[in-house]
Amino acid sequence: MYKIRLTAARLFLSGNLIFIIVIFFLGSRSNAFRRPATAADLSFYNGEETSFVARICEEADVDYKSRRLTVCAGGRLNSRALVTTNLYPVYDYGDFIKISGRLQAPPAIDGFDYESYLARYDIYSVMYYPKINLTAGTLTWPQTIYRMLIDCKQYLARLININLSEPEAGLANAILLGYRRTVNREDLDVFARVGLSHMIAISGSHITILSAMIINFLLALGFSRRRSLLIVFGFLFVYPLITGLSASAVRSAIMGSLAFLAVYHGRVASLINALIFAAALMLVANPRLLRDDLGFQLSFLAVLGIIYIYPVGETFTRRVLNKLKLKKRSRDVWKLIADTVNLTLVAQIVILPIALINFRQLSLIAPLANVLVLWTFPPLLAALIIAWPLAALIPALGVLWFWPAHFLLRFIFVVSGLLAEPNWAAVETTGFDWRWGGGYYLLLFLLIITRRIIVGRRSANRGQ
Repeated sequence: MYKIRLTAARLFLSGNLIFIIVIFFLGSRSNAFRRPATAADLSFYNGEETSFVARICEEADVDYKSRRLTVCAGGRLNSRALVTTNLYPVYDYGDFIKISGRLQAPPAIDGFDYESYLARYDIYSVMYYPKINLTAGTLTWPQTIYRMLIDCKQYLARLININLSEPEAGLANAILLGYRRTVNREDLDVFARVGLSHMIAISGSHITILSAMIINFLLALGFSRRRSLLIVFGFLFVYPLITGLSASAVRSAIMGSLAFLAVYHGRVASLINALIFAAALMLVANPRLLRDDLGFQLSFLAVLGIIYIYPVGETFTRRVLNKLKLKKRSRDVWKLIADTVNLTLVAQIVILPIALINFRQLSLIAPLANVLVLWTFPPLLAALIIAWPLAALIPALGVLWFWPAHFLLRFIFVVSGLLAEPNWAAVETTGFDWRWGGGYYLLLFLLIITRRIIVGRRSANRGQ
């Protein structure tokens, strides 16, 4: 019976893996998984002046000059479009609107496949500054609940904006609520240069590092391992809710949970099975993720790296700390630092080709930057979460409640700015393409297999 269950598990795993490989090859074409447009699709009317009624079906994407609305057409049309309009009047999720303007295909942007980027959200049409009028419509009860989550998220963002100055408010909204556009372009460039972009991008690696920081922080404060784990899993459940259940946050929480289990549970075979099944399930829902969603790629690879490479650094850290024979409090502090470096290096190692191809930049100072900055995440989260209810109850003292968070956010900006100054902090990379990336991953795979064989032989010899 055990052999039958084992065989069934292997067949299930193999089936999921084959499915992912098939999706990979089928998705190599830019128009993969896209059906021909019919008269029921908005994209059928690209290039024409048109008018239609739609519901805003995602939270508005707002920056300092415009508002981007993802709309789902109703009636005889059944598709989505991205509408760019002015900041005011305010339109947001759940509003029913009548739109009149010129539909067009997503325009070409130098060095960026904008059409594929939008296609992963099933968007094939865009509109720029059309005429918009509110109209009547009724939300279903799931849509009503989702709108309540969005309203709650935006209320939390307003509390931050009222009580923190810029650029600290923008960074707080990005780290905790996923509002990436609230960070200035200059600051984004600095964070990319010092290897800290992951802290403002919701991904599996971001969630994993954040979770690891929280649990190590709690352990250093004297919490039991069991209680710390419960708190972290509570965070992994609540975090997507705080971000309004965005697709990227939900996927990242799933991937981050698996990576977190890999770090603190150690059952590699079970975690690999769960990771592959989770990835296959996501690709069933949206096969374009594998080719066009950078967050999915980075999350999947980061989790694989944490499962297979993180234990190497953890073993090294344990041996060094055992030799030093430190007191418990000092040992916890040094372990926190070592885990930060280890997780950061692992994430950078496995995502390096994708980062070089997409961002054309390699940060040499990233390990130091992560050690100096990432320790602030647990107290920063605690400071923001504590400040929210206090600022809501006693608004007059809001700035005081948010002052600890302001101090930590200012520290992040100062340290990042100083580390970005040296000419050698980051180097530009050109000529690196997927051929080099494929060779890199093949070499990494061979190194992992070789290490596992060596470790297995040593274990067998010790057992004799």
